[in-house]
Amino acid sequence: MTHKLTYGAILRLFLPLSLSDVIMVIAGPILTIGLTKLANPETSLAAYSVAQNVAIFLESPIIMLLHASNLLSRHPETWRPLRHFMLWANAVLTVLYALLAFTPAYDWIFRGALGQPDAIADAARPAFQAMLLWPAAIGWRRYYQGLLIIHRRSSLVAYAGFARIGSLALVTLLGVLGRAHGATVAGVALVVSVIVEAAAVTWLARPILKSGVADPGARAPEWAPRTIGQIALWYWPLAMTQILVTVVRPLINGGIARSVDPELGLAAWPVAWSTILMVANAVRMVQQVALTLLQDRQSYLMLRRFTLAAGLIACGVMALLAGTPLGLGYMEWVLGLKGGLSSVAAAAIPALSLGVLFPLYTALQNWLQALLMKDGRTLMVNAGAIVGGAVTMVAVYAGALIWRLPGAQLGIASLLCGGAVELVWLTLASRPQRRAWLAAR
Repeated sequence: MTHKLTYGAILRLFLPLSLSDVIMVIAGPILTIGLTKLANPETSLAAYSVAQNVAIFLESPIIMLLHASNLLSRHPETWRPLRHFMLWANAVLTVLYALLAFTPAYDWIFRGALGQPDAIADAARPAFQAMLLWPAAIGWRRYYQGLLIIHRRSSLVAYAGFARIGSLALVTLLGVLGRAHGATVAGVALVVSVIVEAAAVTWLARPILKSGVADPGARAPEWAPRTIGQIALWYWPLAMTQILVTVVRPLINGGIARSVDPELGLAAWPVAWSTILMVANAVRMVQQVALTLLQDRQSYLMLRRFTLAAGLIACGVMALLAGTPLGLGYMEWVLGLKGGLSSVAAAAIPALSLGVLFPLYTALQNWLQALLMKDGRTLMVNAGAIVGGAVTMVAVYAGALIWRLPGAQLGIASLLCGGAVELVWLTLASRPQRRAWLAAR
């Protein structure tokens, strides 16, 4: 499938994918608003948060199926083995989830390893159990999203995203009206919404499934795995990359807890981080665009310019939030940080200033990772995440114990340090790929 690439074609593929990523960020505020209207909101919010964090950790190995589907589903030799791999991976993660949710392992994890008080562990249990199908639904939808993307039907991915957020809002509203248990409402809303999205992308992909998923004329590259076992070995570094990201970012809280005024820092950090992430997520899908559209030297140059432009535009949005009243207004009127919570908003604003460059890092990271994935070099992607994660951990604890940085600023500064080192690694690792694309005709 070869197409003459234009910037219009890039935008048509990118914008719906960017919108779908931003839509996902809205789920958190919707659930938070709902839980604050039910009994024991503090306990419910804490229980929902810890249950979701563990569920996301269990889900993390399957996240990169989107990338695998984008790369492998286009080839006749690889798309069927990948689908079988997806089904097996979903089954394994579901069994693992059930073992944690319905056996004494739950108490070992939530009360022992995570040290949650009894009230929060008890409230989180039904929410966590309700999310049993969460990893499998995520894996299924990521696989089918990849099919839609490689066939340039990214608008359908956004439509499914709207179905997800709409169903989440509806279940949350019904839970509030029925005065249900807060954390359980959140768990049910989350799992129902992702199942609805998975069903939506499957239904929207029907024309592709009928006409043929793979391109009969597309020959798989030599590095492409062709059996379930080969796919598992090739996919493992991608899974470990996402697991590492999932582990490192919560550990930042440990450093913030040792910083100046830790209570304020721990309150301000998620506010600042969610705001930065909302903007940065808008450019993350440059990776899927590159995996789909990169064909020759011309497309390489166009996509490189597009990545830089997207990252810089997102940085401009961050600059507006950090340097004008928009950021404080968003925190006060959208997030509700007014009155007694104004100090949290004030502590988060300086972190936004440090985070101005984070969207550009996100765009460049995803671009360079795409170049490596396109050549099958998943180990280099994983190595970059390991190096960046290690530097992030060193930076967050050094910043807390030596330089005594305030919590929210410490969080984003440590991520930027790790991100800078990861970019250097990815730049060096992808040099052969960049040279090859520049030499291509």
